[in-house]
Amino acid sequence: MNLLIQNENLKIYKRKRTWILIAIVALFVLLQIINLHTSGSPAASEDWRAQLEQENSWLTEETSAPDALNIEIRQAEKQLLLNQYHLDHGIPPQQSAWNFAVDQVGNVVFAISLIAIIIAGEIVAAEFASGTIKLLLTRSASRTKIYCAKYIASILFGLALALLGLLLSILFGSLIFGFGGLDHSYLYVSDSAVGEIPLLQALLGSYLFHLPFMVLTVTLAFMISAAFRSTTFSIVISLLASVAGFVIAIAMNGWDWTRYFVFSHTDLTPYIWGDPPVGEVSLAYALVFVLIHLAVMHLVSYTAFVKRDVT
Repeated sequence: MNLLIQNENLKIYKRKRTWILIAIVALFVLLQIINLHTSGSPAASEDWRAQLEQENSWLTEETSAPDALNIEIRQAEKQLLLNQYHLDHGIPPQQSAWNFAVDQVGNVVFAISLIAIIIAGEIVAAEFASGTIKLLLTRSASRTKIYCAKYIASILFGLALALLGLLLSILFGSLIFGFGGLDHSYLYVSDSAVGEIPLLQALLGSYLFHLPFMVLTVTLAFMISAAFRSTTFSIVISLLASVAGFVIAIAMNGWDWTRYFVFSHTDLTPYIWGDPPVGEVSLAYALVFVLIHLAVMHLVSYTAFVKRDVT
């Protein structure tokens, strides 16, 4: 089994296209730090109190706007509480490489997921398209082992990209803010109250709790790749579904029906450090709901891969 996984990894990393995709991840993180730096918000100025008070006035107006979306109101209310916490405790908002990395977790995981989809979308379909699947199936390994090796290799590639995104976020952030600030606390809002956790815990936890999105999208691409023999079809459909799911989950955050929308449960951070997007929905519900979708997708892809005749 280990040799099969190693073989699949070699297939992935020996391609020039894979390294181009990895370079795209690095470019994406770099663009995020450039955008933050040019926006003029890297560090708190001497009149930070006046700035926060002015921002609070804008946020209050935004929450009372008749055309404000639910997600906009929730975000504004959260930021109001955080700003007021800084004002009440005399703590100026500080930006650091570590804070930057935490703030960019969602964006980075989304980007690396789209890259991982490309690999997962072709890892099976490309074998059928090129005819190399015949050679692979003539070996002593069973179809089940080959299936598992390809899926594990896809997930490992996604995890490697996530680790790369984490390290690059810290590295690029340190070029602007330096490596200091790790001893600071990360502030979050839960039940209309501000809480604190160590910044390193927030950084590692945020990446871990965002990974269900990557696992779900990679599994979706893998399922389509195994069920259909078209690499283009599997990649395009998976990308469209993932982007649409990501956007809908953000835009419809807090709507009651989203409890039945799997992409609304792929970010677990609100269940740990914050408030669930829909009341009465627990972390256990979110995990079980995601696991059920993963099981169904594997049922489809495994059946298609094992039962399909190779001609």
